[in-house]
Amino acid sequence: MADEDISWLGHCIKPARGLSGEQLAARLAAGGGPVPVRATTGPQAEELVDRLDAERGDTDSIAVRHGDHAGLGFAVAYGHWPSVLGPAYHDGTSRDGVHVFEFYCEKQNPKAPPPVFAYFHDDHYVCGFDMYMHTWSQEITGPGADLVRADVVAAEIPEERKRDTAHRASLAVLERRFELALPRDLILGVSLPTALVRGQQPR
Repeated sequence: MADEDISWLGHCIKPARGLSGEQLAARLAAGGGPVPVRATTGPQAEELVDRLDAERGDTDSIAVRHGDHAGLGFAVAYGHWPSVLGPAYHDGTSRDGVHVFEFYCEKQNPKAPPPVFAYFHDDHYVCGFDMYMHTWSQEITGPGADLVRADVVAAEIPEERKRDTAHRASLAVLERRFELALPRDLILGVSLPTALVRGQQPR
């Protein structure tokens, strides 16, 4: 996530402990529920969303590729997810004792906001922070901030001036602390089940 964009907009990735990827996609969907489409790679998911929006003359479609790995369900968003699935979107996603982790970065936002992490459990926000703190917020928020505070400080993330270095160090802290692991090839290139969760419905 720090070294390569997941989509042209950046990335919005949600691992979950306590849900399968399919169940997570269902919880991320709008009222009509997810609409399964053919399995896709990342580039194919972007192409699908672009085509559906062009046919419709709108720009609000969101698709997620989803799957399961190492005890985690996960969903990777494509299309027009900024401000819709994050930051800190949950809307019941973590209900019933589920743990949901959110990794969010808008690369095309002209304000160049930092990559953001948020953690939800049982329909409550637990903690989160900017994964590049220099010149941005150095506050770790949420009632569970102490879960990561010591590790973030020990990794010298608040003092790190290089954005990508701070991002990588933050991801390493979170991987260790919450036992999160999503292999690069799985996120970027493998064909995964895909569903529309917002906007255009396929004909």
